Amino acid sequence: MTNNCEASSRGTPIHQLGYTSAERAILTIARHYFSSFADPEQQGWLQAISAALDTFGHDTGPHAACAVLSAVQAMRRSRRSSFRYNNANCTCCAGHVSPHERAFLNTIKATARNRPDAAQGHAVLLCEGNDVSRVLMSAQIVADICMDRSPAPLPVGQDHEY
Repeated sequence: MTNNCEASSRGTPIHQLGYTSAERAILTIARHYFSSFADPEQQGWLQAISAALDTFGHDTGPHAACAVLSAVQAMRRSRRSSFRYNNANCTCCAGHVSPHERAFLNTIKATARNRPDAAQGHAVLLCEGNDVSRVLMSAQIVADICMDRSPAPLPVGQDHEY
């Protein structure tokens, strides 16, 4: 079977989004959890934990893995429709960010940058208008464990998603 991932729309190329290494790691960890739920036999949760350990080390990695899983679970409980994600194990697919993945990560990014209104907005979109309280609590934990909490300055004349 031929791999047609390049021919289909996978979302925005990741290099265009300016993600930090921590944000990319969170996305990769989350993608492994997404695949674990979509195809349990693949045991993506093991790859999620390995990715967390590789990125955040043996002291913080286990906490990062659990925090990201908590955010994924909170989102899964609130959403009603399918979640579109890209396979972390496919080089082509992993180089793109789906709109759903982007909303997930933007919720965490906005939380890390102390922008609660933006975090709320992204979470509402992510959760399709359903309750976002658990998602926001989980995003806070992910941000506290995995990301720098200093607010990013806003360059004049530029739009930001977070």
